[in-house]
Amino acid sequence: MSNIIAELRDVRKNFQDSLIFSGIDLWIEEGETIGICGDSGSGKTTLMNVLGMLDRPSGGSVIWEGNDVTGERSSKLSKLRPKLFGYIFQRCNLIPELNVLENLLFPRRIVTGVEQSDVDFAKNLLKRVSMSGAESRNITTLSGGERQRVAVVRAMMNHPKIIIADEPTGSLDERSADAVMDMIVGLCGEYGSALLLITHNGRFAKKMNTSHKLHGGKLEKIHRWSRES
Repeated sequence: MSNIIAELRDVRKNFQDSLIFSGIDLWIEEGETIGICGDSGSGKTTLMNVLGMLDRPSGGSVIWEGNDVTGERSSKLSKLRPKLFGYIFQRCNLIPELNVLENLLFPRRIVTGVEQSDVDFAKNLLKRVSMSGAESRNITTLSGGERQRVAVVRAMMNHPKIIIADEPTGSLDERSADAVMDMIVGLCGEYGSALLLITHNGRFAKKMNTSHKLHGGKLEKIHRWSRES
């Protein structure tokens, strides 16, 4: 029987007098990969934020591991979120005052504190993304592709059950984008994380098991692809 990690049930979101989306049903199972496509301004990022309860829905329910968290206190959500979700953003959001390793260990400091096993895990992941030996480098010395690789590794540091990637290759050239996308899919598969990809790139959406389109405030399943297709 499938294990649903996070779910949206009949979710609606308004902004002032405008309806962004309504009637949204979405569930993410263990190890699943899902793509959400849509034009700029269609509400893709807002949908991502509602799923992670970074933004509260105007109606409907948000379910995490079988528990309705829609009305939960922000303080409790902030403790639960890092264990459930890892985020990859288009602009990386790395901390320039910290070096590569310090950026990677930052999520662990927030959740549990840093142990030697965390340092070893970070170094191993850097090796997996072809950045072995970059631990002490300053963020400002990295290329765009290298920064995004660090951001991918950082998202994995708390061993999250779901990686949410919001246009993670939008600022990269095609070659770097392909490499980073392959790394995200590969690492999620290797470590058992589900993946929710927010993208306007149909080619990347086809790398997912299932793809949806957000249009006119509605979420429509486009197709279900095989990872081998």
